[in-house]
Amino acid sequence: MYKKIKTLIPILLAMFLAVGSFTSYAGAFDNGNAIQDGILKNKISLQIKDKFNSGEELVPVMVKFKEQANVEEVSKNTIHSLSARKLNRHEIELAAREAVIGALENTANMTQKNLLAYLGEEKSKGTVEEYDTFYIVNMAYVKATKEIIDKIALMDEVEYVYYDEKVYLFDESVNEEQIVEAFEESQEIFKGIEIVGADENEGIQENNGKIEVIKNDNIVNAQAASPSDIEWNIKQINADDVWNTYGIDGTGVVVGMIDSGVTWDHPALKNKYRGYNTSTGSVNHSASWYDAYAGRTTPYDESSSPHGTHVMGIILGQESTGRNAIGVAPGAKFIAAKGLGPDGGSSSNLINAGQWMLKPGGSAANAPDVINNSWGGGSEVNDWFRGVVRAWRAAGIVPVFAAGNYNYPGDAPVGSIACPANYPESFAVAATDINNIRGSFSYKGPSPYDRNLIKPEISAPGVNIRSSVPRGYEGGWSGTSMAAPHITGVIALMVQANPNLTVSQIETIIKDTAIPLTDNSYPSSPNMGYGYGLVNAFNAVGAAGGGQVPDPNQTGSITGRITDYSTGNGISGASVSVSGTSLYATTNYSGYYTINDIPVGSQQVVVTANGYQTISGNIIVEANRTLTVNGTMVKEVAQTGTVTGRAINTYGYGVGNARVSVGGRTAYADRNGYFTVYDVPAGQQYMVVSATGYYSASGYVNVIAGGTINIQATLQRSFYYKNDTGEEIPKQPELP
Repeated sequence: MYKKIKTLIPILLAMFLAVGSFTSYAGAFDNGNAIQDGILKNKISLQIKDKFNSGEELVPVMVKFKEQANVEEVSKNTIHSLSARKLNRHEIELAAREAVIGALENTANMTQKNLLAYLGEEKSKGTVEEYDTFYIVNMAYVKATKEIIDKIALMDEVEYVYYDEKVYLFDESVNEEQIVEAFEESQEIFKGIEIVGADENEGIQENNGKIEVIKNDNIVNAQAASPSDIEWNIKQINADDVWNTYGIDGTGVVVGMIDSGVTWDHPALKNKYRGYNTSTGSVNHSASWYDAYAGRTTPYDESSSPHGTHVMGIILGQESTGRNAIGVAPGAKFIAAKGLGPDGGSSSNLINAGQWMLKPGGSAANAPDVINNSWGGGSEVNDWFRGVVRAWRAAGIVPVFAAGNYNYPGDAPVGSIACPANYPESFAVAATDINNIRGSFSYKGPSPYDRNLIKPEISAPGVNIRSSVPRGYEGGWSGTSMAAPHITGVIALMVQANPNLTVSQIETIIKDTAIPLTDNSYPSSPNMGYGYGLVNAFNAVGAAGGGQVPDPNQTGSITGRITDYSTGNGISGASVSVSGTSLYATTNYSGYYTINDIPVGSQQVVVTANGYQTISGNIIVEANRTLTVNGTMVKEVAQTGTVTGRAINTYGYGVGNARVSVGGRTAYADRNGYFTVYDVPAGQQYMVVSATGYYSASGYVNVIAGGTINIQATLQRSFYYKNDTGEEIPKQPELP
């Protein structure tokens, strides 16, 4: 039966994938050509220009191609074509996943040929140091000279050239007052839980947490977790009720994680690692571990900050004896990809890790059901990882992302939710404490992609969390990094209860069964602080396996065309989305689009396009019917402005390479602190200026349409910095 499915895939690809022709420019480059200068200004990131201007000879970049596979359409059409056959859900999902991968690979192979030939020639000349290609987003990593980067940008098939920027783990955030309050509350409510520390002779202390050293003579022969061994956060979301009532613990489900690595043989994790055979004791890492950061073949984590090991423990950690029940889904298996180190990782590292997740060990059958991502970048619009998230969804993989942490005094700003959590396609998670109060560090919505879309979508415990670390267990960790794995674990429980759930159905059930949360800032639910509320594992699993799954027949479709008001011509690349959902479509070259599986009832459609004013309207979606919804867009006239200025320290000296983000646009200051941010949306915009070793400066500015405003940002030195080993070192006083 499976062989028959495989033979259909090339046919399906031929039907649903059309790769356009392309030409390439890699010939003579004229520095004085005004047309070429204009193209380079629009196709090369300002960060790249700043790097070359600062004297760097070789700069790492990510080259994005115009042609991108329509993975949503490939997946939908494959499932539709095979649904009439007598195949089970697993066979259909696997065929759809392979079709998606085939479409991605075909698109990349067809469009990357010219660039690869050119890079091969230039590498032999020493103008290109290294390069690599990806199919999951049809991009290429290149480290080369300015002349080479400019020539690449001028190629017709290239859409944009990004700087291969740093992306960071969401380190645990410390709000001492909230953690102390939560700690005292946890001792009062869960008196049976022993908060165990380690003295100097038994272990180590780091991150203001406590480590418990595991001793062999402490092992007992209990198989099920006793109430006193279950962490407060697991009880808070009713995961233990799922184990006891339904007998569901995630068995048969595979969880993926992209993080700093993992201590796979930790007592709470070893039997859950897919690469470990519990019957024979043999280990095979090939389809269960991938190191996109350093290329090591055996799983490991960073000793200075074992972020991934702590995260994985929250997802599924529990010793085989039943002791230390720190995880939500202790019956699930896990695989892991390392995309970050103690100082973060590059965007190319993370795309590489995300691509491996589609077919670990070279097989789509090895892909996980859900992927946890407790990392991220800035709060602006930045699509560098969006294609990866879309590909995961099309392949039937749920993308869970931490909302992000505000590591400064005070409450997280409005609209601070980090990228990639701010994508409409990502499932973002906020952090709460034992009293179900949002951690002040937990980033808030709305998303810059759609201000009507509830972001983050859901909340989970993320203050004072105890989980696994290489030498044992450690408590006191706080952050959305700790909240996200709770959701990943709940999804594993749901998939065991009902393997037929789609990604969208899983997300809908979690939101619909959540416990609404409000506070003084957010008096109604859902809201942009807590999303739809605290995840309720018991109710979510009950809805997933208890016949309450939304009926897929109770959906409808919309189709139509988006045109220019003045010319009547179709607008290519416009984004058409359904507010309050993750459903969207991008118009083709003629302006046409289609969106399927829209819940019936009243819905709002929002259309955005570069250079045009946003339009929206309300529609009524009927079951099993297609509604035609056309849109006419008017071009923007001077709806953006320029923000210029200087970042200085408290002594008035410029702060070089400061990052300036305002209105979804980002730029970097030169070596003297001067910066210019172009094409900033007019009106009141939130502005953040940050630099290594300084506290961020932030606030609202009024951007004038067609005009320029000048801002001076004064940055104050932070008292500590981290050296290469992650150790906190007091800063020396800054001299004028």
